[in-house]
Formats: sequence, structure tokens, C-alpha cells
Amino acid sequence: MLYTLGESFRETINPEEDQPMKKIANVGVDYHLNSLSIAVLAEGEKEFHQSIHLKNDDRLIAKYLKKLSKSFDLRICYEACSSGYDFQRKLNAWGYHCDVIAPSLIPRKPGDRRKNDFRDARNLAQHYANGMLSVVHPPTEEEESVRSLIRCRLAFKEDARRTKHRINSFLLTQGYSWKKSTWTKQHRWWLSKLEMPYEYLHKVLDEHLGQLEYLESRLKHLDQQIEEVARSEIYAPSVNKLRAFKGIGTLTAMLLIAEITDFRRFPTPRALMAFLGLIPSEDSSGDKTKGGSITKAGNIRCRTSIVEAVQHYVKKPYISAQMKANLAEVDGKSANVALHCMYRLHKRFWALSMKGKIRPVAITAIAREFVGFIWAMMRPELVEA
Repeated sequence: MLYTLGESFRETINPEEDQPMKKIANVGVDYHLNSLSIAVLAEGEKEFHQSIHLKNDDRLIAKYLKKLSKSFDLRICYEACSSGYDFQRKLNAWGYHCDVIAPSLIPRKPGDRRKNDFRDARNLAQHYANGMLSVVHPPTEEEESVRSLIRCRLAFKEDARRTKHRINSFLLTQGYSWKKSTWTKQHRWWLSKLEMPYEYLHKVLDEHLGQLEYLESRLKHLDQQIEEVARSEIYAPSVNKLRAFKGIGTLTAMLLIAEITDFRRFPTPRALMAFLGLIPSEDSSGDKTKGGSITKAGNIRCRTSIVEAVQHYVKKPYISAQMKANLAEVDGKSANVALHCMYRLHKRFWALSMKGKIRPVAITAIAREFVGFIWAMMRPELVEA
């Protein structure tokens, strides 16, 4: 419905070829579900051309932008928010250029204690005009749907983990505890045969176990769906390359592809490392140089998966039957990258450990190097160059 409306404005919005060149206007939008605050800053001007508050209604927004576009060539931006990329796609369908801005990277004055919608819109327009904002890479609608499927699976997995914790905590309050490894077949059999002293306590346990069983059934179903997507013509080549690495399965491969979307936007391995928050922080001044822990400023889902994957490189390098099958699915150069990664990260971990580095520090260090190998696998044309 939204895009049908936009198509009706397309011909009137786009300037004719014989019209004179228009001035560029940078438009900052403070987007909310029910309202928009808009600030317009014309190129070369110090004062704002206009600041306006609009109801978040497609017809009102389209009418206002149509009127504004008669005098200016519009460049619109707004902060990434819970509404996703719908507003950007809507404006693009109407013929306007629109960028989504990373909120955490917007410059802010430490002493500025005043904040309102108009100030936010004006700050966006000013910073956007000066090129001081970081633009979020927008996924396509299909890519976003796959990413939502992956995130749904991760959310269900987290719910299952919390349900297990609730069951363990509930049993501890009643004086029951399992002394061996939990959630094995033996542990589950013990739970199913456990007799509580009171009827209502038994009902509570049954409800928790029923919830866990439901979540695990949905997880199996989602895994099947993700496996089907991974085997599709679009994703299969990239998934096969990532699965060649030790420690990366179908789910982790699909997670990296869905969250990163396009590896071509990272010209160097360090750019990808920074995106994942795996580069060291720094607080240096003058002759004083001080490094810190990793920034953790990037994608937490990918970073967590990568740290979990590199745990496999601590043990002695060994090519399992599954890894042989995965290597057979890729070309020779990709297989060499995966094998070199396996031996390099194992050697690097133990070299750091022998220097006295604690395990978390060593794991983080090889996780950062692992990202470099992933970049090399997904961008072989730059490695060859």
C-alpha cells in the first residue's frame, strides 16, 4: 500500500532534465511512530531553511516533500530506530535519497543538556551536511527476512536457556539437585521420574518441562528452515566457504552472512574487525600510549559466535571426516585458507598462553585473527591483488 502510494508521486517528484540545477538541501528527520520533526538546511546557508513538525502520515509527508523538492534536491537522513528500514524504503520508492544513520556514532557535545525533537533534527541535518555521520548499510527486504529468521532462532535458544535455569533454580528451592552434568539424557530421565511432595509443585515442574519441550521443538523446526535457506542457490556458495572453517556450522555461517550482508563493503580485514568490535580500545595522549580491552562496539551476535567458534582451535589441529566433506565443497584456494587458519590459530593461541596471557585474552586475540581469515575467504579478489 505504501509503495503504491509512492508510485503515484514518482513522476511529479523527479525533476525534469531541462530544469536548472537545484540547490542541495540536507534534511534531518527525527522519526517517531506518530510524528516527524523535520529540519531543512540548504547548501551554503548558515540558517535553517525550515523546521516543521508533521504527523506521521504518508499523504502529509509526501505532499510536504513534493513541495520542498520544487526548490531543492533533497538528501534526507534519520536515525536507525525500532521502525527499521521501512521509512527509508518508502522514501526511495517515492524518488528521494535517504540514509539511515548509526545512532551510537552521532557526535554529541558533553556539556549539552538540552534535548528535544527539533534539536535532534537540526543536529542531524548539520552533521549530515558536514559529512560527520556514519551511514548504516541497509539490507534488502529478502536479506532482512532471512536475518529475522536467524534472530528468531537465537531468541528461542535464549528462551530455552532461561527455562533450564528456572527449572534448576526451582528444584534447588525444594532441595533437589543433580550432581552430574545437567541436561543429558540421564538428567532428563531423572526429571521425568522426579516425584514432588505436593501436587502443585509437581504441576509447576510439569509446566516448566512442557515449556522447554515446546521451545526445543520450535528450535528443531527453525534449524530445518535455516538449512533449507542455506542450501538455496543464493546462499549455498557463501555458506560452503564459511563451513570450510573449523568451528563454523550452517547456523554460524548463516548468522555471519545475514548480519554482515555484504562483505564487499569492508576494504580491509581491520574494517571488518572494527565492525565486529574486536579491535583494541585506546586512550592515548601526547607521549602516553595506553591500550585497553576490545571495543565491543560492533555486532554482538557475530562477535559471540566467532568467539565460540575459535574455541575449537585450542585443541591439536585435526581434520575430521566432516571437515574433509566441507573442504570438498569449495575450491582449492578457499580450502588452503581454511587449513592455514586451523594451524595458524592453534599455534597463535599456545604462543600467547606460553607468554602468560590468560585464556580469555588469548581467545579474543585469535578471534580477531579469525575474522581476518574470514575476510580473506569472502574477498579472495583483494587477497590476490
